[in-house]
Amino acid sequence: MAAGTKRVKNKRITRRFIIGSEAWRLDSTNRPPNTPADHTNGWRVYVRPFPGDPCLSAWLSKVSFKIFQTYPNPNRTIEQEPFEVNETGWGGFNVDIRLIFQPYSSEKAQYRQHYLQLERFGTEAERKVQEEANMVRSELVEFIEFNEPTEALWDALTDESQWDYLEAKNVSSKATSSTRGVNKGGFEKTMELPDNPTPGNPYSKQMENHIIEQLRKAELEVQELLEKELRRKGELEKELTELGGMVPASVTGAGRKR
Repeated sequence: MAAGTKRVKNKRITRRFIIGSEAWRLDSTNRPPNTPADHTNGWRVYVRPFPGDPCLSAWLSKVSFKIFQTYPNPNRTIEQEPFEVNETGWGGFNVDIRLIFQPYSSEKAQYRQHYLQLERFGTEAERKVQEEANMVRSELVEFIEFNEPTEALWDALTDESQWDYLEAKNVSSKATSSTRGVNKGGFEKTMELPDNPTPGNPYSKQMENHIIEQLRKAELEVQELLEKELRRKGELEKELTELGGMVPASVTGAGRKR
């Protein structure tokens, strides 16, 4: 087995990240050169780290964005952060997103989809804020879970250097003695699920166990319904068999004269 590809048993690391888009109206002050006349908006679609969380490059090698087919080269692959595509257009559409992991992770690519929202949305107050800022932002927090990751991936995901990029944004990446190992979002720096939820992080082993229990109950209910249907099917088949043996002699031809 290649060095670093051995799995770390009984360990799990979770990463949260953001998939989103931003759109703004174009005018004479912000219209890029050679923009088609019918393009009314500038936009970008992206995959970003959750604010205050480690960089994505420890586990994410590149991101492929499949935008609308009328664009030149609609399949755009971005091989380093920031993982984003910038364009202009006039209408929204679904963007297919392929997350390609670092080779040392030995993980298969995963797929997501995001709708490029160009028009204002939400409550009246939210629409007003978007109009005043000339910015429509649509984002969703996503999660990746690495169950028993490779040794190389484990090392990358537990390396303190993942927080170094925050220093460039004047955000402290060093934990104090009272918060060592925990970042602003409430996640431990190993990104393993904590035992219990915190104000900054509702996701925990407690929540996971609750969801698993709910799924098990649903599985039992489905199994009971399936068994009930199978019993009913058997009863119907028995009734049909009995009815088949009660066909009148006039129908079967018994007793006919030659």
